[in-house]
Amino acid sequence: MLLLIGVWIFFMRRSGGLKQGQYFEEVRNYLTDHIAETRRMNANLERIAAVLEARHTPSGPSTRSDT
Repeated sequence: MLLLIGVWIFFMRRSGGLKQGQYFEEVRNYLTDHIAETRRMNANLERIAAVLEARHTPSGPSTRSDT
């Protein structure tokens, strides 16, 4: 089993299938895009929260009777 895995790794490296530099570059690009998207989502959620807080500001004691 280990020999089979070793041969597979040998041929993958020889054919250029395991280019670590390229792999790490793709991961770095993915993470950079993910962080940017998370920041955009956070900004949108903060805007939504600000609007909801503005709507929910109390305007004094309630004079409405629910009984």
